[in-house]
Amino acid sequence: MSWELAAYDVQPGSLWGADGEFIASRQLDNLASCHAALSALSVADAAPATCVAALFDHEEVGSESAAGAGGSFITDVLARIGFAAGLDDEDRRRALARSYFISADMAHAYHPNFPAAYEPDHKVKVNGGPVIKTNANQRYATGAETAARFMAACEAAGVPCQQYAHRGNLGCGSTIGPIVAARLGIPTVDVGSPMWAMHSARESAGALDPAYMAAALAAVFAG
Repeated sequence: MSWELAAYDVQPGSLWGADGEFIASRQLDNLASCHAALSALSVADAAPATCVAALFDHEEVGSESAAGAGGSFITDVLARIGFAAGLDDEDRRRALARSYFISADMAHAYHPNFPAAYEPDHKVKVNGGPVIKTNANQRYATGAETAARFMAACEAAGVPCQQYAHRGNLGCGSTIGPIVAARLGIPTVDVGSPMWAMHSARESAGALDPAYMAAALAAVFAG
């Protein structure tokens, strides 16, 4: 009676580079972060608090849908978790205020063929670890405290991290971070693994960065 059509690259992902130090694959943005989040959640059995990994549709088209971050899905799920745990509304609001939200999307790695697209001191590199993304107009939801907390998690996990601010005279993309942060009132940091050719049919990233991100997220879940 109806149909949907999705065209995508059918080639399997592969390693490339002199020493296999890079990844080439479709949909690294943002299945790489989904994989890292689920990998971290799978080892969070002894976590001191309730751990949630939320994966949304429609981020690239605005998130305003029942399945997107602008919908009620995550709010409803967290309310149901609170109800199952015996929390009343005030308890649930206190729990949200004590929580920490990581919006994990990919980040634009520095490309030497396009130096004018980057702030001179914000040239993040593939295989350099997770990137903390900041924007004064709140296109990213990162604040000083939430950034410091993520840095501490990276240090605890033994992985490097980087910081990124988009070039000031160019339009900045966004993530689900500000959307979910505004709806839930949870302190938020926007992070991502660095990559090239974002939104291309076949994207590239560093072979070390997926494990770096998974380890950092696992450190956050561990408290």
